[in-house]
Amino acid sequence: MAFTVPCIPPVGAWAYNRLSSGYGLRRHPIQGCLKQHEGIDIAGPHQYVRSTASGRVLRVGWANGLGLHVVVDHGNSYQTIYGHLAVILCQAGQSLDIGERIGVLGKTGQATGLHLHYAVKKSGRYVDPAPYLTIGLKLVSCHMLGQQANAATR
Repeated sequence: MAFTVPCIPPVGAWAYNRLSSGYGLRRHPIQGCLKQHEGIDIAGPHQYVRSTASGRVLRVGWANGLGLHVVVDHGNSYQTIYGHLAVILCQAGQSLDIGERIGVLGKTGQATGLHLHYAVKKSGRYVDPAPYLTIGLKLVSCHMLGQQANAATR
């Protein structure tokens, strides 16, 4: 069950990436109007984009706003959306493991530069993805603390 909650970063080392736009109300970079941003944008170089949880590819394709994109259904009321991809490396219906490559970061659709638009839906509604990305970091941290405690008692 834990691997079906989107909890790992969708891109590689944060040293080469940055959050270029957060979740919530913002001025749209192309349209210029205030608009709800239903995900986060992670800017960085071309790199693999990975599934943030195990699931099944629901849809791959093109949308004017998102460009090349992938939607993954995690089977537990969660879906994740990966937009502006340069290349898609999966197919609709394909099963994915957590961390599996699904595409390459790009700038297709309404994009002003290289970035990934990453969104999370919970029960059909968009939610801020940022808290979910920290879940994985917390799990790893707790696991490492547990290992250190076990080593200290030996």
